[in-house]
Amino acid sequence: MVSHSRAKGRAPQLRPLNLPRPVKVGTDPEGNPIFLEMDRKRKRVAAVRERWRIDDEWWRVVIAREYAALTLEDGKPVTVYRDVVANQWYVHAPPDP
Repeated sequence: MVSHSRAKGRAPQLRPLNLPRPVKVGTDPEGNPIFLEMDRKRKRVAAVRERWRIDDEWWRVVIAREYAALTLEDGKPVTVYRDVVANQWYVHAPPDP
């Protein structure tokens, strides 16, 4: 979160920073990402640097995510995750210019 204040005398407001965005991900048979479609561009994955899974808060709302730290063909590092419950992929990366 980033502090943002527009007027003096007001309490600072917080706004989200780098929210995950939905992304289309193509995978190989083992589930490794091989390409991403984001910002209307298809980018090949050059390397999967790391994969991990998080399962949390099963007693409230189930959170089950499979993460992957990737390097794209242009050298850009991104982190993607698949929400296992909703079967939707998301990316943590700023939009391309």
